[in-house]
Amino acid sequence: MADKKVLILYASAGHGHEKAARAVAEACRARGALHVDCQDLLKHASYGFGERYRGLYLFLIRTLPWLWGFAYYAADIPIIYSLLRPLRRLNNHFFVPGVEKLILDATADIIISSHFMGCEVASYLKKKNLLNAKLVTVVTDYLAHTFWIEQETDCYCVGSEETARDLERRGVPADRITVTGIPIESKFYTTPAREDIRKSMGLDAGLFTILLTSGGAGVVMLESFVDSLVIQEPPSQLLVVCGTNEKMRERLAAKHRDRVNVRLYGFVDNVHELMSAADLIVGKGGGLTITESLAMARPMLLIGAVPGQETRNVRIMVKKGVASHADSFLQLTGLIKKYRNDTVFYAKALHVIETTRRPHAAKTVLDVALGV
Repeated sequence: MADKKVLILYASAGHGHEKAARAVAEACRARGALHVDCQDLLKHASYGFGERYRGLYLFLIRTLPWLWGFAYYAADIPIIYSLLRPLRRLNNHFFVPGVEKLILDATADIIISSHFMGCEVASYLKKKNLLNAKLVTVVTDYLAHTFWIEQETDCYCVGSEETARDLERRGVPADRITVTGIPIESKFYTTPAREDIRKSMGLDAGLFTILLTSGGAGVVMLESFVDSLVIQEPPSQLLVVCGTNEKMRERLAAKHRDRVNVRLYGFVDNVHELMSAADLIVGKGGGLTITESLAMARPMLLIGAVPGQETRNVRIMVKKGVASHADSFLQLTGLIKKYRNDTVFYAKALHVIETTRRPHAAKTVLDVALGV
């Protein structure tokens, strides 16, 4: 094991892929005796492709989510993907040749990719007999997409049994799939208790506390939900994470600056502490946010999911009983009242979460990669 070289690949379009990659890198370093390199694929792109790729993704999910959803589902139709696949290969070869060089120069024994671009490039190199590394794909959502599937992938690490069945339905052999959970950093299962976090943050220990997060992009729908919750009686304590959407944070600050029960944040690196302080997490359907909430054993109320991977995640989580879903202000306020006032309902949600969560997924992914 001491001589094993591990290359971990992600793309910084959205934060989920990066967070999963860094969680696996953390597990590698904790294991010791491994040479670990964690790389952002988009930093190795040419002709400004990385900036355009990232910018287009954020623009679509913020302003034209329906268009993103249309493209996502269309590309998942086999006959359409058969036409897109050669274009995808040409795109990756022309715009990200630096990734091919990165992979080949790394001479890694194991490549772990938490983004489908890394899977495709490494798979191509394996197909050309230019690469002998073991290729491990970490699927960062709870249902897959055709873009994740490559014949040269040696193992798929997935979040749930539903993900595994979805891959099998798509033709992936069962012996190449392992249900590991989606990897998250250790801080999400080693954070101090709720009472200690609230005290350290100067929060009211007695108020029902809701964490509202819309992911790193700060999708604008969050603003309307905050406006509806601040007038709800009895009052709740709101922790609102606006992500990189600074304009939304400024608008909310202007409207609610005099409300002591509202805390506003931009992009944060202590979301694990905010989750620990909360009784309920209200947010979108990102695979990493869901997994982090499960690890923290906090009930989830999912809102404003972007059509595509997030709506699929929501469907799976609601079906499993570990989350609720609201698509209107009336449903949102009604469900929050239920979580706050119905102790039996709240306890049942916690029980289902406890039997579902896989907080140590990063270590399990590493075990799979090492063949332990």
